[in-house]
Amino acid sequence: MRLFKKYILLLLIGGCFPFLLFSQRNNWEYDLLRTLAEKRIPAGNQFHKGFSKLNRPVCLAVPAGLFITGLLEKDRTLKENALFITGSMVLSSMTTWTLKKIVNRERPAVNDPSFIAVTNELDSGFPSGHTSLAFSMATSLSMKYPRWYVVVPAFAYAGLTGYSRLYLGVHYPTDVVAGALVGSGSAWLTWKLNQWIKREKKKKPAPAL
Repeated sequence: MRLFKKYILLLLIGGCFPFLLFSQRNNWEYDLLRTLAEKRIPAGNQFHKGFSKLNRPVCLAVPAGLFITGLLEKDRTLKENALFITGSMVLSSMTTWTLKKIVNRERPAVNDPSFIAVTNELDSGFPSGHTSLAFSMATSLSMKYPRWYVVVPAFAYAGLTGYSRLYLGVHYPTDVVAGALVGSGSAWLTWKLNQWIKREKKKKPAPAL
């Protein structure tokens, strides 16, 4: 129970507080979005639209690849790591969906029709689901494989995902920050829950013969 309290506190302080602080007008956020919009080019628009569409398949491919490899090589660790990453992303997606329903924050182009987004998305924008999923995958993968050639590409991918959402104009910066916190926090909580489950299993007495 204490783990969930810490997790919720992390989201409230790191994610919801910036939103509540700048929820009235978000002048600085619109300034940043308009600066990015001024630098848009057709090639960049196509790249970031395609990149965003591939986010979910890419994130799901990571644990799927590990699990299939684990099956082929009969490697239990690979399969367990795949399930851990999947669990982290499931928790991240559930948390993101819940916060979207609670906060119900309009997208930048919906809130201000004078701002033009590259793509039209009308559902709630806080937090960024693309960003939370990418950071959940990157954090959980890095926790299981803490090597620079895994950590650097994983978080570079997650960071580019967040940037793409800003470039496309479909999220405020605080949406992206909150998404990163939700994703990373979900990986941390999943890890802590796994550790607790393992400890509980060790406490169980061996069956009598």
